[in-house]
Amino acid sequence: MYQRPGTTGMINNNGYFGGVPSPDSHTRVSYHRKSGYLERVGGSFCGSLFGIGVVFAAVMLLFYNEGRAVQTAQSLDEGLSLCISVGGGSVVDFSLEGKLVHINNALRTNDVLSDETYGVSVQAVKLSREVEMYQWVEHRHTREYDEGGVTRKETTYTYSMEWKSHVISSGTFDNPSMHHNPGSMAVQSKTFEAAVVNVGAFKLSAGLISRLSDWRVLNPMYPARDPSVKKLDNRFYHGNDPYRPQVGDLRIQFKYVGLSGDPHPQLGGPDRVSIIARQSSSQLVAYQTRAGNELEMLYNGDKTKEEIFAAEHSFNNALTWGLRAAGWFIMFIGLSLITGIITAIVSFVPILRDLVGLAVTVINLCLATTLSLTVIALGWIRYRPLLGCALLAAALAPILISKFQNKKPMTR
Repeated sequence: MYQRPGTTGMINNNGYFGGVPSPDSHTRVSYHRKSGYLERVGGSFCGSLFGIGVVFAAVMLLFYNEGRAVQTAQSLDEGLSLCISVGGGSVVDFSLEGKLVHINNALRTNDVLSDETYGVSVQAVKLSREVEMYQWVEHRHTREYDEGGVTRKETTYTYSMEWKSHVISSGTFDNPSMHHNPGSMAVQSKTFEAAVVNVGAFKLSAGLISRLSDWRVLNPMYPARDPSVKKLDNRFYHGNDPYRPQVGDLRIQFKYVGLSGDPHPQLGGPDRVSIIARQSSSQLVAYQTRAGNELEMLYNGDKTKEEIFAAEHSFNNALTWGLRAAGWFIMFIGLSLITGIITAIVSFVPILRDLVGLAVTVINLCLATTLSLTVIALGWIRYRPLLGCALLAAALAPILISKFQNKKPMTR
């Protein structure tokens, strides 16, 4: 059945137009008039203006990234040259006041974190209650077909029940009446944190505590105090049957990080950490380097200061290359938007449109690479002139070579 452009309809799983949708899947069909030639050119012109802003954003990202990378590397080198290892830091040496120190020792806190509702407790730095609710989830898959002067758009909606840590609003579903989710969770996720955390004789700053990320699942030893809450494996369930969950059922899992106190028969001994930070009286806080960065590092296990700084350098290098790749890709997208008007102008000839589109794409790839290298080189010239000039020469090489080739005399 055909509908006029701009109208919509529904196809059920059997393919009949206008029928009642299946509970778990249906397809909605719409027809839209294809844009005219002038509309496509006008839209491409607006896209070109937006592309200029995208290219500018890519330039800013690339330039910022190079400055950030160099400053971080210099700060790490400065920190390594000044860092003093003090072993376990069991005694505060006030002669090291304000110095950058390196400590290996076990985490220590007197706080026992607990959730009274479920009877869970652990002597650790953090305890996390993670709540998930069984809900309907909508999935969309869209396909478009060219049918002469109109475009046929088919959007297939499928529904499945999944565990999610956030509430999914079923009011936005295409078929909300048959896939209704509760509007809130009866139990919310929550993180409990110890008030005071020590390593050796030193109290840790909030910044160092935030770097504890080695979360481990806590297997509750006892059932929940509420008899309606069931326990299965390492989770608590709010519902009739944990093996056959229904929409609205909840499951709760607990995780902890930074185990402390005496050795536990199931969890083991207290966690050991390695820290590099500034000694401020009996506290460990961030150290401000002359290069510009603050140093405040915490790693799990016993690590030397050389291992910690090497790991930080590796992370800095990985982040630098990741942002370079992102900047290059954003640059390519921006150039593609700018040059999109060229393809739109010749769009009335399909073969010519494809050829021009391919040529423009290749040119944009080359331009994105050249411009990205140029920006990276300019960023490095400020910090390391020789390397920056070498990168700038590499970026300009294709342009110089092409000009040199054009100036060669033609031979018969």
